[in-house]
Amino acid sequence: MTREVIELSGCRWQMERMRPGQGIKEGLHLLPAEYQGTHFSWNFATVPGDVYTDLWRANEIADPYFGRNMHRAKWVAEYEWWYCHRFAVTESMQGKKIVLQFEGVDYSCDVWLNGTHLGRHEGMFSAFEFDVSDVVSFEDWRGGANMLMIKLDPPPKNYRNCGGKKVNFSGDYFSGLVPFGIWRPVRVVASEQLKISSIRSDVRLENSNTALVDASYEVINYSSEPKQITLLSQLSGKNCQTETIYQQSVHQLAPGVNTFSHTIKVEDAKLWWPWDMGQQHLYNLQVEVQLDDTPVDSCAEVIGLREVSMAFNPGYSREQAEFPWTFVINGKKHFLRSACWGGQPSFLYGQNSLSKYEDRLAMVKQANINNLRIFGWHPPEVPDFYRICDELGITVWTNFTLATQAYPKDPEFISGVLHECIETVKQRRNHPSQIFWMGGEEVFFSGAHEESGNKALMERIGKAVADQTNVPYGLASPLSSESAVNMGFKPNESIHANEHYYQGGAEFMEEYYPALDCAIIPELTAASAPSIPSLKKFIPEGELWPMGPSWAYHWADIDILKNLNFEVFNDYKMGSLEEFVEATQIAQGTVIQFALETYRRRKPKMSGVAICHFITHVPDIKWGVVDFYGEKKISFDYLKRTYQPLLPSLQFEKRRWQAGEVFSASLWVVNDYQHAYQQLSYEWQVVYQGQVCASNCINLDVLADSSAKFSELEWRLPNDASGELEVRLALKNQQGESLASNAYRLLVGEQLAAKQQSLAYLAEAQARLDKYGHSVYRYWPEMWEFK
Repeated sequence: MTREVIELSGCRWQMERMRPGQGIKEGLHLLPAEYQGTHFSWNFATVPGDVYTDLWRANEIADPYFGRNMHRAKWVAEYEWWYCHRFAVTESMQGKKIVLQFEGVDYSCDVWLNGTHLGRHEGMFSAFEFDVSDVVSFEDWRGGANMLMIKLDPPPKNYRNCGGKKVNFSGDYFSGLVPFGIWRPVRVVASEQLKISSIRSDVRLENSNTALVDASYEVINYSSEPKQITLLSQLSGKNCQTETIYQQSVHQLAPGVNTFSHTIKVEDAKLWWPWDMGQQHLYNLQVEVQLDDTPVDSCAEVIGLREVSMAFNPGYSREQAEFPWTFVINGKKHFLRSACWGGQPSFLYGQNSLSKYEDRLAMVKQANINNLRIFGWHPPEVPDFYRICDELGITVWTNFTLATQAYPKDPEFISGVLHECIETVKQRRNHPSQIFWMGGEEVFFSGAHEESGNKALMERIGKAVADQTNVPYGLASPLSSESAVNMGFKPNESIHANEHYYQGGAEFMEEYYPALDCAIIPELTAASAPSIPSLKKFIPEGELWPMGPSWAYHWADIDILKNLNFEVFNDYKMGSLEEFVEATQIAQGTVIQFALETYRRRKPKMSGVAICHFITHVPDIKWGVVDFYGEKKISFDYLKRTYQPLLPSLQFEKRRWQAGEVFSASLWVVNDYQHAYQQLSYEWQVVYQGQVCASNCINLDVLADSSAKFSELEWRLPNDASGELEVRLALKNQQGESLASNAYRLLVGEQLAAKQQSLAYLAEAQARLDKYGHSVYRYWPEMWEFK
């Protein structure tokens, strides 16, 4: 009954370069599976992987991530690349339906087996397969009698033409290097003439103890005759003790693809929750198909019993926000303490691994993050990512790869996008961690977008998604940009809070973040340099300090980093590499703390906020709080503290206070847990020059899932004050045990004078920008002025 599977992934692939069209002329597609042949001296390669990593391993290109090497590898995308693999099949497969399965190829390819053209595929995210029952060879040749040949086309260069079907490779933190390769596994699968091709599960809650699983099964009848089959399904606990539920039904199976559905009622249901709301109970849903009482195929999925719905945010009229943005899991509100994931651990797929996913996602939970947003500049993640999130209790918001473009309106393009979106959903819809789908990223962001068919395309995608899952869908992010409002969207939906960073000092954080008024913030930007050991891995020694062009090549906005240092420290911190790097990381953490706490205090009117990003998919000097090499920045600790589910929070109007002035602030408590706290002690201290100058303690009760102001804090600075002051907060239970703590560093200084200096530096930076544009070399005018 069991299927026979031969995994073709691994290191025994070979690859070679050809000019476009040359491979066919040379007859590469006709090469037999001979031990000594034309392909014998080709480079060895890995699948899953990518072309650049294979070439780096073969020493045909230098490390793309080091220095400014990415541009040196652009020639790779001008060629077609031929991948071949020899394999054998087992005698036991004879007489069965044998298919060659591809989980994903980026971006387009032709496939041959033993000289027979199997077909062509385009689109990075959709799996595809070919029937090779009559093509495969059972001969016993050395190394295998089957020769698989795959021709990868030169990848597309204009992202506009392949958005939604390929990962983004253009924008303000890309080099223009276009990734491509056989990025997902390849296998041979032999089955009987009846096969279960997919399982779909949608969960509804009848009440707090009873779940309904609407299960659908696609069953393929490869024969030309109808069959009567019996479907046996069973639902049992995977990581929890449950009674196994069995269901049996008889069906007529027509030739081709058939869909059968039924509902499984689960009493005493063990629900799946985000980690800060409950346990991550998982179930096995297995289905078996029988023909004449004989099992012929089976298939299984791991699912979680959880229901996702959306509610309107209180405090907004429908003229302000017409879409619901509050996430509700199993009837309880789930405030998103989120982060944009930042892409796969490596932009080049061949450098990803299960251990990297496990390591990075463990750090996500360590940072008290309960949601990850995969936005439209990065690909929907691999199955292991969602599996780990299921197990850790981290919810996921997945965008399709439609980002910052005015997309074509022609039916062929739209059809291709819809196909990729549907296949993306089908591969991931059973994961309980997946709680939201979204069409586009910044696709209502410019005049060109206003005139495009982007809105109609996002609406079409929403209808297609609704046919595949009951998980909610959103059109795009943000929905309250200037262009989006021009298109008719409401002003208080969702906003990307990135302009504090991009303005580079035009507004201080205390001015910018409180002024934004919206239901949810899916993206909030702050940046820093990675640690010096990490910098040394990708910045040439001679460019480390003083900073050389490789800094900007790896997306360091140097003027912005310097001015952010000034905003936080009243100093650009340019005394040494060590001083500068540390300052950028503390500055990033300070911005994260101020901004995220501002929005967390607004719950339930605001329902979530996401930093941009958690990790980074290339070695860069940009947004991640964990760098490309998996090293935490100092800002990670700020994020971890700021995202404590139970948080003592300080609200203040400015970071600079003058000598002799009365410092004043409000004391808040934010509680994202679903349980209340009774008789807590809220302690605060003001520390100046190493001494506790003021302190107090209040007793309070904290409601479940709440945010509230409890008291005011005041302290007059000494008339001769200088430097900085620190405010420390702590929440303790009746036993004196600390439940949560927080701390803030504020400056003694004149806010207006600091702002004037920031604007003066910004003017200098703008002059460079006006002269040289956004070129990464604008910081080195000598590179433009040859004498």
